[in-house]
Amino acid sequence: MDETPEELEQIRREAEQIDPYKYRKRSRRIAAIALGALGAGAVWGVLELIDMRRNPCERLRDHYCRQAGDPRCTTYQQIFKESVDDESNKMRSMIRSQCETKIKRLKDEDGVRVR
Repeated sequence: MDETPEELEQIRREAEQIDPYKYRKRSRRIAAIALGALGAGAVWGVLELIDMRRNPCERLRDHYCRQAGDPRCTTYQQIFKESVDDESNKMRSMIRSQCETKIKRLKDEDGVRVR
């Protein structure tokens, strides 16, 4: 013990400032942020899956009806109605397939994303 009382007091003050849980707190913060990001990603994925499950003719109708005064709005309203109400399951499937093809064409050729 070669320290003077002043040095001992300085060492005591420095020891009181040390946080033994510093790295545990940091790890918990990082884990909380990672968990939040994972949750946000899961929510986004579920919303995308729900959106993709929608009737493609409904998506086209909504796309064209959002644009004010677009004459294709009424056309796609009728197509959507047929894709839902037609008696033949095969015909409904064919109409939906054509709508899906239209969505892909809009994306590839015009760069328009139909939601």
